[in-house]
Amino acid sequence: MGAISVRCAELLLCCAGLLRATPVLRLSQTVVQAFAVTGQPPPFQTLVASNGGDGTLTVGLSIPEAVTWLTAQVSPCNQPPGCTSIQFNFNAANLATGTYSASVTVFAPGALDSPQTVIVILSVNAGSGSFENPIDAWLTAGSECGIQFGPYQASCPANASITTQDGDPWLELSFRNATTIQCFGTYYVAVLSPPANLPPGNYSGTIAPPGASQTVNLQVVPQPMAVPTPGLINMTLAQGQPAVAYPFVPAISLSADAAISATSASVSGRGISASVVDGKVHVAVDPGSLGPGTYNGAVVIGCLTPDCPVIVPVTLTIVASGPPQILQLLDNVTFAPGPVAPGEVVVIRGQNFTSSAPAYASGLPLPTTLAGASVLVNGAAAPLYYVSANQIALELPTTLSSLPPNLVQVAGDGQTGPVITPGVVPYAPQIAAITDAAYNPVDAYHPAHAGETMVLWAFGLGITDPAVPDGAAAPANPPATTVTVPAVQFGSTIALPIFTGLSPGSAGLYQVNVTIPAATPPGILAVKLIYSNAASNAVPIAIE
Repeated sequence: MGAISVRCAELLLCCAGLLRATPVLRLSQTVVQAFAVTGQPPPFQTLVASNGGDGTLTVGLSIPEAVTWLTAQVSPCNQPPGCTSIQFNFNAANLATGTYSASVTVFAPGALDSPQTVIVILSVNAGSGSFENPIDAWLTAGSECGIQFGPYQASCPANASITTQDGDPWLELSFRNATTIQCFGTYYVAVLSPPANLPPGNYSGTIAPPGASQTVNLQVVPQPMAVPTPGLINMTLAQGQPAVAYPFVPAISLSADAAISATSASVSGRGISASVVDGKVHVAVDPGSLGPGTYNGAVVIGCLTPDCPVIVPVTLTIVASGPPQILQLLDNVTFAPGPVAPGEVVVIRGQNFTSSAPAYASGLPLPTTLAGASVLVNGAAAPLYYVSANQIALELPTTLSSLPPNLVQVAGDGQTGPVITPGVVPYAPQIAAITDAAYNPVDAYHPAHAGETMVLWAFGLGITDPAVPDGAAAPANPPATTVTVPAVQFGSTIALPIFTGLSPGSAGLYQVNVTIPAATPPGILAVKLIYSNAASNAVPIAIE
């Protein structure tokens, strides 16, 4: 629940004449990371839970039983007032080299924004801990990382000197004792915190306690190099339904241009599995025998860039079986809600659509029943592309009218769910992809040239002449052209298409053939389809 919802709740209580304290759970961070050397104890890590509302906040946490390398202690703290300190302790003595993760649930009974999930990551390195091994780290400016090395068994290390080759104060030192005897078996922690204004580049420093020396190499990178998309997965599934996988769970990519490939994927949490396919991570979610409730986990993705591993949290909500229920009706490109157009291909998301495995249409014309489910639009079954337990893609009838009501409902497994009533407009344009005339992709990473002819592949461009039966393949001769022709906007320049209509041999897919204006300057620009009262999503392309 966000801040707006919290304020609304407080306002309702006030207006009702009730005076009740409502605590709000706030965490200082939701990802905790620690580093260890094989066979040596890493330093503990701490986060702070505080109260963003009124009343008293009582904090607890839950660590999965299978996670034996992690324990935690909860204790009061003073800053901010009334806060709770959560100290994570790590047992890495029997862990092999690698990266380990756990999904910890932090809760506060009666508090808003409770429970919350904290991802705890432990990286175990194979180094011996000897000062002869340099510390290598990659960070963005303004971030911070603590890396353990040691042990150091001479004397108390308070007088260790620190130098950096460039003179910037990006290197600090802390230490902790591995034994109950002060300064015996001391482990150092090198704290690397490049200032926010430190330019990208390579930096070197030295930590020198008496009689020893530790080299630290820091590479400051301009920005995170691997960015997972999507950054989180949130699934709602029915109890006992089949496992759900790609494409019903989106594949996780690490860069928009596919230049960074995932090399490994591990998971934490019940009912979650992951594998690497062609550099992307495919996640499967299996309700299995899980009962109704919310289950938290994570996917830990490895790659060859310095900022890996990256973490994608996963939240799985299990609901009881029941009638089909539509939660969202979305366009088939940006997956955003909004009014729909006659003949548009849309996606509906919800629960209990079918208890069977996902099914796809085998050809054209599209079927009106798949996996025992159908979608009724104003009482008539619509053509279906695919059906899964919580997602259906369909082509809306071309007979849809802008006059309400338009009723959409799902029937499956002998039950019919409640109706929704989407708004209908003549055009709801969405560009799915752009290619050249030979069907090679054109985007921000694959440039086109001024004067070149492109094909915009789109949905939601309205009725055609001749009309095509719902779910049937569009004809090639004569082609089914749109009754209204949109303009194509290239940045600030407008062009008229050569052809706009249904793509021959397809159902519900339009193509817009257009020539890039000869005067279009080089660079990155946005392409849109424009009607008098509607515009599509903007798709960036490169012109050279």
